[in-house]
Parts: sequence; structure tokens; C-alpha cells
Amino acid sequence: MADSSSYKNIFKSTFLFGFVQIFNIIVKVVLNKFVALLLGPEGMGVIGIYHTVVNMIKTGAGLGISQSAVRDISEANTQQDKSRFSKIISLTNYVILFTSVLGIIVTIVLAPQLSKWYFADSSHTLAFVWISLVVGLNILTDGQLAILKGMRQLRALAKASMYGSIVGLITGVPCYYLWGQGGIIPSLLVSTFSSLLFSNHFVRKVKYDLVKFKFKEAVAGARPMVKMGVALMLVGFFGYIFDMVIAAYISRSGSLADVGYFNAGAAIITSYFGIVITAMSTDYYPRISAVHNDNSKLTDEMNKQSETGLVLIFPLVVLFVFLSPYFIQVLYSSDFGPTNDYTDYAMLGTVIIVVSNTMGMILLAKQASNIFVISVLSQKILLIGIYILGYTTFGLMGLGFSYIGTGLVHLIFMTFILRHFFSIRLSGKNYSLLVFILIITVFTIFARKIDNMIIRFIIGAVLCAFSGIFTYFYMKKVMDINILTLVANRFKKHK
Repeated sequence: MADSSSYKNIFKSTFLFGFVQIFNIIVKVVLNKFVALLLGPEGMGVIGIYHTVVNMIKTGAGLGISQSAVRDISEANTQQDKSRFSKIISLTNYVILFTSVLGIIVTIVLAPQLSKWYFADSSHTLAFVWISLVVGLNILTDGQLAILKGMRQLRALAKASMYGSIVGLITGVPCYYLWGQGGIIPSLLVSTFSSLLFSNHFVRKVKYDLVKFKFKEAVAGARPMVKMGVALMLVGFFGYIFDMVIAAYISRSGSLADVGYFNAGAAIITSYFGIVITAMSTDYYPRISAVHNDNSKLTDEMNKQSETGLVLIFPLVVLFVFLSPYFIQVLYSSDFGPTNDYTDYAMLGTVIIVVSNTMGMILLAKQASNIFVISVLSQKILLIGIYILGYTTFGLMGLGFSYIGTGLVHLIFMTFILRHFFSIRLSGKNYSLLVFILIITVFTIFARKIDNMIIRFIIGAVLCAFSGIFTYFYMKKVMDINILTLVANRFKKHK
């Protein structure tokens, strides 16, 4: 008999945050539709630039504290050490306040240059000065959410995220309608400020004693947190640089159309199928952070999380791969048909990353910052060569193969690192499950390419039904979870 309570907790948290992610995506799609109608392509471009600037500066000035603080808060909360718990939360608030002010100052200083970089003149300098407040508010909000994550206040975290999305939609549309592009800055400020208010509302319910620090004490106490945060920040920048290099190579060696197809496919992979990975990691990271010194418990948590992730994503991947031409047409248009050449094989990489990402987060829980940074940098350098070779040889399909390479390289690196440094191993059962799902997914790719429509849909329907039935009975027999009963009970509670 499996330890069903652990599996049920993993499934419930994944289901909860999966729903939140889907809700947020729907809100974003609706908002984008209004933006397209009210502001047109130019307005969407301006919003995209502002979001890029906010994310870039937030990543740098935020020093990754919103992620690294989760570990310390979770550990202190689990140990029920109120003194240490209060100290860590107070210290986190101090550091987040400092980084938010830093973000504001950096954005203001860069405002004239940002306007020239993106708009070729100084006409948007004042706009970027206002954007500095969006940067600062975002950093503060991420810090508040880190406290909720560390406390594993899952419902509060979900509510804060959903309320923020709703306010962003409600305030954004009137601003765009009334003032056109002039409403972009007010909309961003109102939605960001409301997100901070919602997150702070829930954080204020957390009971802790306010601890005051002298400057030297704050610096000394924050050093480990900042060290891991800077590592996360560097990894984020590696990702930005990697994306820029690959996009530039595709544009110069191929065409802008290929860049568009690639970006469209990447958005599907990261935004839509990233739902499962994001939903899982929201609760998984605080959970492993709380037991980061116990490698036996870490091994158990890692394997259960990987197993649950694989089983849940299996029917989603099979269904998408078989119906991807229709999904892409709905999400974009019939002109984006070539995107299938990328997504078909990139889906295989997504399955692998469900496992490798679960393994990689062990390094974050261990605060193995040096190993983490060196590992990611080495992988990115290796993957640049793989992507260039893949695109040069097979075009868009080669980029899909390269994403498989992304998953495999990450899995190999994590397997070696966890075994060598921490004696943590992925179970044979998970390797078998991974290979099995990859094989069925490959069959689905070939099934969709059968010329005879009747045979194609019969085989596709069988594969989709099989994946769903497999997931249902696997969770029922192995994990002692009845998905249908669990979901039905969940909805009954909310009636």
C-alpha cells in the first residue's frame, strides 16, 4: 500500500495551483484580446516592452530574494522555532524593502537610455520613470508571496494570485478604452499596487514578532539568502542571453517567420504545459526546503513528486500532440501550422523536464549556489551548440529535437550531481514510467501523420483514451487516489 497521504497532498496542491495557472492564463488571454482591439499591434508592442523592462530589472535588482527566502522561512516554520521564524520574516522584509528601492533607483537612472534603446528617442523617459514604481511594487509583492510560500499558505497564495489577475483585467480595460496608450501606465500601476495589497492582506495574518536589526546584523543575516538569490538571478540572466542568441541565429540563418513559429511553440510549451511544472513546484520547493538536511526524506519527496508529475502530464501531452494542429489554429491561426514541427518533439522534452526540474530544485533547497550556477552555465553553453546544429540540420523540427536535448542534458547533469554530492537517486520506477510515456507520445506523433483520416482518428482516440485510463488506474492502484472522487468532493465543498 502506497503512502497515499503524501500523494494526495501533492495532487491537491498541484490541482489547486494548476487551476490558478489556468485561471490566470484565461484572464491574460481576455486582456490581450481587449488590448488588441483597443490599442492594436503598436499598443501590444509598447506593453510588451514595458513588461520586458520590468522583468529584467526586477530580476537583477531583486537579487532572487523572493525565491531564496522561501527555503529559510519554510525550514523555520517546520521546526516551530518562533524566534528564528520571526527573525527570518523580519529580515526578509528588510531585504525586500531595500531591493525594491534599488529597483526603483536603477529604473529611474536608466529611464532616458531605455527610452532611446526601445523607442529611438527620449519621448518615453517619463513613462519609464513611472515604470520604476511598477518595478518596486513587483519586488515587494514577490517578497510577500515568498512568505506565503514558505508558510505553505496555499489557499492564501492562490487567492492573492487570482484576485490580482481579476483586478488587472477590471482596471486595465477601462484605462485602455478611456486613454488609449496613455492608459497603459495607470493600468500597470493600479494592477501591481492591488496585487501588493492582496498579498500583504494575507501576510498580515501570519503571526510573528517584529525583530529590529542594526545595519551590520541585517547584512550578516541576509548574506546566505542573498548568495543563493544572486545565483538564481544569474541563472535567470543566462536564460535571457540563451534565448537572445538562439533567436538571433534563427533570424540570420533562417527567417523571421521561423522565429515567429519558434516563439509561438515555445509559448505553448512554457506557458501552457508549464502549468503542471509551476503548479507542482509551488508547494514542492517549500516542502523539500523544510527537510533539506535529510537526504533520505529528500529522495522520497523527489521520487513521489516526479511520479505524480509524470502521471498527471501523460494524458495532457498525448491529447495535445494528437490535436495540436487544431490547438495551434485556435491559439494563433492557420498560418502557424509549421509550429507543429517544433511542438511535436518539444513535448518529449517537456516530459523529461517534469522529472529533471524536480531533481534540480534539490540544489535550491540545499542552497548549493556554486554547483547550481556552474551546472546551469555549462548546460546553456552546451545547448547553444545543440540548438544551432539542430536548426541547421533539420530546421524547426531540429529545434524540437534540441528541446529534447535540453531535457536530457538537464536530467544527466542532475542525476550525476545528486548522486555524487548527496547520494540522492531517482527510482527505477520513475525511469521506467518516463520511458513508457515517451514511447506512447512518439506513437501519437506518428499516428497523427497517418494519411487515412478514419484510421488516424481511431488510433488517436485509442491512444488518448489509453493515457487517461492509465493515469486513472495508476493513481487509484499505486497511489491509492481516486481522482474522480477527489475532484467531485472538492467541487461539492464549494457549492
